[in-house]
Amino acid sequence: MYIYRAYQLNVHADFPIPEFPSGDEASVADVVIRQGVVPTALEQVVGQGALYQANANQFLLTMPDVARYLAQNGNEIIVEPAADSSLNDARVFLLSSCMGALLHQRGILVIHAGAIYTDKGAVLFTGPSGIGKSALLGEFLRRGYKMMADDVCGVDFDSDETPLALPGYPRIQLWTDAARILDQEVKTMEVSRRGMKKFDRLLPQQYWDQPTRLRRVYLLTTSNQGKLNLKSMNRIQALNIALHNTYRKQFLDGLQMRAAHFKLIAAVAKQSDFSRVTRPVHPFRLTELADLIEKDLAQN
Repeated sequence: MYIYRAYQLNVHADFPIPEFPSGDEASVADVVIRQGVVPTALEQVVGQGALYQANANQFLLTMPDVARYLAQNGNEIIVEPAADSSLNDARVFLLSSCMGALLHQRGILVIHAGAIYTDKGAVLFTGPSGIGKSALLGEFLRRGYKMMADDVCGVDFDSDETPLALPGYPRIQLWTDAARILDQEVKTMEVSRRGMKKFDRLLPQQYWDQPTRLRRVYLLTTSNQGKLNLKSMNRIQALNIALHNTYRKQFLDGLQMRAAHFKLIAAVAKQSDFSRVTRPVHPFRLTELADLIEKDLAQN
C-alpha cells in the first residue's frame, strides 16, 4: 500500500503515484485508489458526454486505449488500464479528470488554475487551456515562489467560511514551447504520456503544503494589441470568472452539483479579489506579464 497526502486528503493507493507527496503511514484513508474491474456503463445515468457518464454518486470515464475509471462517493477511484496501456499512461487522466470529479463529489470547488503561495495568501492563475497558466506558474517558480497546484486547484472553506486554496501536489506540466520560454530542458523531464509533447517537472522543494487563504485570482486573456493590461473585476464579473473556469464544469449536472457549486463560487467571488490580465497573442512577453502581476500583488 502506498500512502499519500494531496488536497488535504489521506490517499491510499495499491500502485505508486509519484506525483503525490508522501503521507502519514498511520493515517486513515479519506480516498482509496486501486486497480480493478470498471463497468462499461453506469446503471443510472443522469448526465453524460462522449467519454463520461455520471450520477450523484458515481463518475465513469472511458479513455479509449488508455483506461476506464470509476470515481465514486468522493472516497474511491478504481482504475482499469486498457490491454495495451500502462498505469503510467493511466495516471494522466487519474490526476486530472478523475481527481477533479472526486473533489467535486466531496463538495470542494475545483478551479482550472495554477496556484502559488505568497505572504498575502494564495494566488491563482486561471483561463482557458493553452493561455499560458503553467508557463506563468513556472515563471513565478523561477522567481522563488512556491507552488500549490497546477491545472487542478481545489478550494475549500474553513469554519468561518473563508475560502482556502488546497495544496494539490508538486508537479507542473509544460508543453514544449512553454518549457522553451522558461529555458527548461525537456530532455531532463518525464513525458506526461506517450505520444504527447507535454512534460512533467516534480518540484517538492518549491511546494507549499498547507491550505492558505485565497486572496487573488488572475484571469489570463489575450488580444491582438501589443500592450499588457491589468484590470480589477467587480463581484459579478468575479462570479462569472469562477463559473466559467471551474474545472470540468460539464461534469456538474451529471454529478447533481450545480446548485451547491453556485454557492461555492458565490462565496469565493465575495471574499477574494479577481483581476483580468491581458497579454498580446504574440510575443508571449512572459517576464513582463509576471512583472505586472508581481507589482499588482505588492500594491494590493
